[in-house]
Amino acid sequence: MRFYSKKGIITGVLLWGTILFLIGAFIFLPGGPEGMGEITTTILTTILLTAFISWVWFGTYYEIKGEQLIVVGGPFRWKIDIMSIHSIRKTLNPLSSPALTLKRLELRYGKYNTILISPKHEKEFCEMIKKINTKIEINLN
Repeated sequence: MRFYSKKGIITGVLLWGTILFLIGAFIFLPGGPEGMGEITTTILTTILLTAFISWVWFGTYYEIKGEQLIVVGGPFRWKIDIMSIHSIRKTLNPLSSPALTLKRLELRYGKYNTILISPKHEKEFCEMIKKINTKIEINLN
């Protein structure tokens, strides 16, 4: 089953604001890029960054397949054995992660590994994980 990431306002403003800033700098700043090489580089950079941010924004999800949790954040992929997950808890940790909001779940797995995710339907996500591994400690308070 696939769970898409929640999308937060702060994260959206940061990601899409970056693109708007680049476009605005290209169009409105006096003495912008000069010459065909600089213009081409600026346009190409803006297009590539827009494509990357779009990929992350629209392509972040968490999929449960058998005993595997597949975490996808745009071009980045993680496979986590659900049986190796120790705990799931709510966090506001702002570290970089495959989560599009600051309201996240911290999954601890393996010996020292953690990953931060933000499924839209947290309770349903946790219930499905708990069905596979009943030993997981879940704290959503």
